[in-house]
Amino acid sequence: MNALALTDDIARHFGRARESYEQAARLQRLVAAKALTLLKPTDGLLLDLGSGPGWFHPKLKQHCADLIALDLSFDMLQKSRASQQATLVFQADAQSLPVASESINRVFSSLMLQWCEQPQLVLREINRVLKPGGSAVISTLLDGTLQEFKQAWAQVDGHQHINQFLSLDFYQQLELQHPELGLTLQTELVQLDYPDVLALARELKDLGANTVTHGRNKALTGKQRWQKVQQAYPSRCIDGSISASYQVLYLVLSKQSIE
Repeated sequence: MNALALTDDIARHFGRARESYEQAARLQRLVAAKALTLLKPTDGLLLDLGSGPGWFHPKLKQHCADLIALDLSFDMLQKSRASQQATLVFQADAQSLPVASESINRVFSSLMLQWCEQPQLVLREINRVLKPGGSAVISTLLDGTLQEFKQAWAQVDGHQHINQFLSLDFYQQLELQHPELGLTLQTELVQLDYPDVLALARELKDLGANTVTHGRNKALTGKQRWQKVQQAYPSRCIDGSISASYQVLYLVLSKQSIE
């Protein structure tokens, strides 16, 4: 699948999830709340990059004078626009921002970066649009996320059912190779409990996060296969409940001030 088709596919998945997203967003709530503690307030413009349905905007509004919302999904933005929290709402790809250079005071982006083909382009674009002395807080998922789910599926078939996330080493190399980004990194392991694997899969679908960007399996998944995944799931409790791991990375990007 080429980059444009993949971008459209991701947008469709998240668009279909616009009504179910907020209720299912357990991980998103935890991560966004942690990311917010790293965000410096501003009396200027704050750009929410990958804003989704805008459920977090009331809290972001307390950190800025004006809020701008950007998302790849038109349907998500319709929900965001209806909340009337953002001054401006527009649809765009984070890898090519239609935003003037050095025009934004702060950027906030929670659990969006992992869906971008070239996250380094997103970071460069964020750095470009920030004013000197501006900063950004970005959270994303790392390799090792949903590892239990991945291990269970590997015992059932050879298809790719879980999205491939980048390693911490990738971002550590960016930190070293691009000192102009002023990156600092912080990791966190988040574990969430589910009644069974179907509940986990349902939550991922309700979030629109069931897109597999590479090597996807287009075959239908039947009841018997789900039963096999449940049986193969590591550390399964007697009652069938399971725990899923999410490896979270928080990046703080600080643009140098002009001396």
